[in-house]
Amino acid sequence: MTFGSKFTRRWRSPLPPRPAASSLQQTPWLRNTSSFANSSEHRKYVDNVLKEELGPMYVGLRDFHNAYFGEVVGLEAATETFFEQCLRGSEPLFVNGWKGWPKDAKQDDVLSWFAAFNQKLAVFAEDINPTAKYKRRPLAKPNEPIDGSIAKRKMDVGFVNNSEAEKDWRCHWSQILVPGELKSNGSADKASEAWLDLGRYAREVLAAQDTRRFVLGFTLCGPMMRVWTFDRLGGIASEQFDINKDGRRFVFTVLGFLWMDEEQLGFDPTIMTANGERFIEIKRNNIKERVIIDKVMQRARCIAGRATTCWKAHAEDSPNVPLVSRTHGNIRNGMMKASCYLR
Repeated sequence: MTFGSKFTRRWRSPLPPRPAASSLQQTPWLRNTSSFANSSEHRKYVDNVLKEELGPMYVGLRDFHNAYFGEVVGLEAATETFFEQCLRGSEPLFVNGWKGWPKDAKQDDVLSWFAAFNQKLAVFAEDINPTAKYKRRPLAKPNEPIDGSIAKRKMDVGFVNNSEAEKDWRCHWSQILVPGELKSNGSADKASEAWLDLGRYAREVLAAQDTRRFVLGFTLCGPMMRVWTFDRLGGIASEQFDINKDGRRFVFTVLGFLWMDEEQLGFDPTIMTANGERFIEIKRNNIKERVIIDKVMQRARCIAGRATTCWKAHAEDSPNVPLVSRTHGNIRNGMMKASCYLR
């Protein structure tokens, strides 16, 4: 799903016009980062093409949080409860800003503060919702490459699908749910710095997760935060907000990342799992059939574009008849189109 269908349902004023490249609808971009064939994906070459691929990135969308977090069950009430707790007590966590926030916002200091804050929030979240299905936590890896890239790629911080993950845990891009980029200065909140860095992470996540339709992420430049989504049209972001002035929105955002279900995080709900098998359901001659996905054959390594994915698959009742299942993002209406072929 692209933001065209997800975001505009809640958007109270028209989205800014897209550049001409986006009006090509089903026509692929002339060049994007999936065009690197058997290369080492050197960063300077990837970055140049990624800038072209993403094009103008629209920021400052006022209703962003409502559009992407508004359907998370219990999030508003839990945010109010936790933030009220932060304001009370003999040593409140929030008084004209967050207690312990490093004023110079150096990376290691911010990562330590962010980890400690999230630990408190995670304990609260588990107490208030002990039956929560999804267990996840933030993980900082600013100095260690993450597995699954063609070239070495590092990521400052992100939310992963393992609540037991520790600092020395070896991580793969397939396990990153929400990537994040930290900068020490608010002036880095621009296309040539934090935005591009986060886009690079989103590309790796989309490449490694074959059922991912879009990726939510965040940038934290000094105390200035934005929340992002990257899909097959590019990137858009919320308004910038100061976490030390709008502490409630910061809690709302981080708790939302912890509580979102997989569809809200951008995973395709039409690809399901049962008994250790992934499958899709199709209807042929008014009869519902199940197609079992065996493995990924190819997935486009890009953000913006058709995003073609090919799987080796088979019909549930014909395991010896191999199929090739192909999907691509339908940019016009935000749906995923799929087709199956005999190999």
